[in-house]
Amino acid sequence: MGPDLAQSFVPLLLVLGLGILVLPGLRPDNKVARMVGAGLTAALLLRYLHWRLTGTLPPLAPEWQSLAAWGFFTVEALSSLAGLLLLHVLSRTRDRSAEASAHPVEGFPGGPPLIDVLIPTYNEQREILYRTIIGAMAQDYPRFRVWVLDDGRRPWLAEMAEGLGAHYRTRGDNSHGKAGNMNAALEHLLALPEPPDAVAVLDADFVATPLFLRRAAALLHDPKVAVVQTPQYFFNPDPVQLNLGAASLIPDEQRFFFDVILASKDAHGTAFSCGTSALVRASALRAIGGFPTESVTEDLLLSLKMTGMGLRTAYLNEPLTAGLAPEGLQEYLTQRGRWCLGTMQIVRTPWGPLSRGPVPWLMRLHTLDTVLFWTVGALIRVLSLLVPILYWWVGLVVMETDLPSILEHLGPYWVCCVLFLGWVSRGTNVPLMAEAMALLVARESLRASAVGLFGSRNQKFKVTAKGAMRDRVVVQWSLMAWFLVPAGLTLGGILMRVLAGPISGTPPQVEAMNLFWSLYNIATLLVAALMCVERPRFRREERFGADEAATLVVEGARWPVRVTDISAIGCRLALPPGCGLSRGAQVVVELAGAGPVEGEVRRVSQGHGHVAFVLSPATQAALVRKIFSGVYVRSVTRLSPWQLLRILARRAFG
Repeated sequence: MGPDLAQSFVPLLLVLGLGILVLPGLRPDNKVARMVGAGLTAALLLRYLHWRLTGTLPPLAPEWQSLAAWGFFTVEALSSLAGLLLLHVLSRTRDRSAEASAHPVEGFPGGPPLIDVLIPTYNEQREILYRTIIGAMAQDYPRFRVWVLDDGRRPWLAEMAEGLGAHYRTRGDNSHGKAGNMNAALEHLLALPEPPDAVAVLDADFVATPLFLRRAAALLHDPKVAVVQTPQYFFNPDPVQLNLGAASLIPDEQRFFFDVILASKDAHGTAFSCGTSALVRASALRAIGGFPTESVTEDLLLSLKMTGMGLRTAYLNEPLTAGLAPEGLQEYLTQRGRWCLGTMQIVRTPWGPLSRGPVPWLMRLHTLDTVLFWTVGALIRVLSLLVPILYWWVGLVVMETDLPSILEHLGPYWVCCVLFLGWVSRGTNVPLMAEAMALLVARESLRASAVGLFGSRNQKFKVTAKGAMRDRVVVQWSLMAWFLVPAGLTLGGILMRVLAGPISGTPPQVEAMNLFWSLYNIATLLVAALMCVERPRFRREERFGADEAATLVVEGARWPVRVTDISAIGCRLALPPGCGLSRGAQVVVELAGAGPVEGEVRRVSQGHGHVAFVLSPATQAALVRKIFSGVYVRSVTRLSPWQLLRILARRAFG
């Protein structure tokens, strides 16, 4: 290692050492530490951009090397703007739990507000809707009504809703998708003799815990709060967790957004509605003409319109609902594409970040961050894959520099950014994983961005399919090819240069820089490719880990047992010594919170008995209320880089 290369490590190591020494002793909600961390990361990013502008670009000239270099830098600068906006967001955070506890709804003038719970549905399965309605009806709240809004017009759903105590409504057409469905119901609700004070929105696959309405409604004590958003948790693994075979080790893809970003936006007054698990003040809805229909993401536009009226969205970061994550990669990409499309549609409205409408400037700025994430964020990732490939095959150089200079200028920022994001996210943001997941949606983001910005304004709402089972491994070759082909071209280019020699006139340090860049790209592409091998989903109902006492009744004998996992259709029991349980035995399991549940033993092995429940309607409802009370839904909140490497190695070679 030459002296120049050794010296280039000094700033990087200083930042790394400072982070290792200071951050472990600081809480992520420390206001001063967050501002200093965000400020230092932003300063290092600006330092890097200054170096890129003044020390790495050729003179601007009408030739392809120069235009390519300046074009790449322009996209990189816009991506860095998105990074600066994100750092500004993350410089603060807010926790409203104490505020919600301090304002119980019984203390409101006039008493607890009347809340109508809306469950818009189109084609979801019976089992999914059953538990959603049961959860909605089980609210620990004094004044509420539940409305099932069926755009599928299914007679069996009308019968089920009414049997469970919920109201059922349909409409004449399905115009404007989910927003149109809710608006048709809202028109009816506001015309009732007792109209609602607020409406709660639950997607058809989201089950509310009993405290959802009580906790969320508490924040309506502030008349300026028009929307109360709560986080989305999931009781099934998302495609990435499942496909990497580590659902209990890898955080779900939404944790960084809901646990970190949205709480930070709330501190700035720029939080926004996320569609489900939200409460909306009825008077504010009436004032803006109902749920917006100008975008397929009516939730974000709803909050933007509210801020234009001087109202705001509050975020209560408590696990009050849980739903189904997309079960497959295609469903996952459909959902992300819809979010991106809706954001681009908003850009073309008077409430967009670049318009002259009534939205406050800070809300515009933080919405611009979202727009840049979907557009420039996806574009820079694609270009970052193409540039090293073009270097190896045709000699394109977009950065006239060497490896020591890269380490000296990019290194400190990259390390600081990784440390800061890892600290504020409590370990849920890991660089390689985040990059691979961003690559996964990059193509869909660019397609949806182009359609949203330049296509027809009349784009239909695409429902994300939920509730599917898969009994075999499925390789998404068409998606995987987008990762394997660039990886192959990059590796092929490196091997070609090994055999044919370096590009004429290229300094060895430029070759070393592109080699480092290429190897990082290959690693990211291979992780993304691993995510494209979809593992089976066998279970009709998700099982939840448990450790609770129960009583097993077998032929009149009572045995103390422990429930080690449970679902709406069965459980696994740890059996005491001497419990002679056999396959096919008819038993009763006495469960806390559900009472006696009849069942049949399906399997006995290694001191455990597997029981399939035989359910009556009353017992089935009691089990759903127990299982989806919020006790069993647990999310992964930490992931270390070393743990991720072990998971990837096991998935690739195990």
